Amino acid sequence: MKNKNGAEKIISIYWFAILILIAGAVVAMVSLFYGTPYDVREAEANIMVNKAVNCLSENGKLNSELFNENKSFNENFNLKEKCGFIFETESKSERGEYFLEADFYNPENDEKILSISEGNSNLYTDCKIAEGEKGYKRLSKCVDREFYSLDSESQVYKINILSAIKKTEKNVK
Repeated sequence: MKNKNGAEKIISIYWFAILILIAGAVVAMVSLFYGTPYDVREAEANIMVNKAVNCLSENGKLNSELFNENKSFNENFNLKEKCGFIFETESKSERGEYFLEADFYNPENDEKILSISEGNSNLYTDCKIAEGEKGYKRLSKCVDREFYSLDSESQVYKINILSAIKKTEKNVK
């Protein structure tokens, strides 16, 4: 019992092995958690659609600025300006990273009455290519929503809003 140094040395080797194992597990968990960026494009597209819906139709009534004095649709309605969208990004690319389109239909015969769009219209083709396919991570994320609204004379309109967000350099690896 006089010489206990050998047992303490064996325990300290196991103690360091356990510490190294725990530190390795912590490093592995942190790198897995923070290693890949979050793909928030779909959530951002949903927010953009919700903002457009609130701008175009408040309490079930269409925005009065959508119509001219003669009660026809205003072809020059600027969705980006009137609804307060900012499509500029931190990347200085030639092409835009956002696309927003609002189509107004007559619900009786599904005839398109008006189409308003803002942003990079090339992203619309990404939506059509990736429709129903899960393998296209590098294409834009698209959200398509449909709702009904009334004008001041209680005429019903079907409105389809499409939002597309590219931003693949930052969100997809």
